[in-house]
Amino acid sequence: MSNSVRTALGWIVVVALFVSAFFIFRAGLQRMAATTPAAIGHPARDVALRALDGKPVKLSAYFGRPLWVNFFATWCVPCKAELPEIERRYVADKPRGLVVLGVDEQEESALVEPFVKRMQLSFPIALDSSGDATLVYHVGAIPTSVFIDASGSVKAVHTGFMTPDDMDQDLKKIL
Repeated sequence: MSNSVRTALGWIVVVALFVSAFFIFRAGLQRMAATTPAAIGHPARDVALRALDGKPVKLSAYFGRPLWVNFFATWCVPCKAELPEIERRYVADKPRGLVVLGVDEQEESALVEPFVKRMQLSFPIALDSSGDATLVYHVGAIPTSVFIDASGSVKAVHTGFMTPDDMDQDLKKIL
């Protein structure tokens, strides 16, 4: 095979790779555009999740009551720091109707279940195995908390570690 044929084939491969990368990137952008997040004051979006026991669960199953959705991961240091305080708020405000839903980002239940037991969390935990909830709520960093009132309206979104005062301020918006 001559050098000019090899060079031409090399350029064909390079162009094919760039075209493929373009279409993959475009498909990702279209998926993100299709998942416009619920902005503060707008209705919360429903997403499909999976309970720790593997059963499907929808976020909408928790609508109708004040809902605090906390996106976390077992490896996240700020998540580990704020989860005990979230648990305390859940226990204290559960009689007022508060529901806290912990949503683990793309980890397996075999890893999450022992973590939940070790952290002594009593609120429901769901897995965002597909990453769809992360896209819908534009979770760019964890922890992220979304506060939804009983009418299903997003009242606050907090990205990053929450202090107890932060928690109290956002809870006032939904309780």
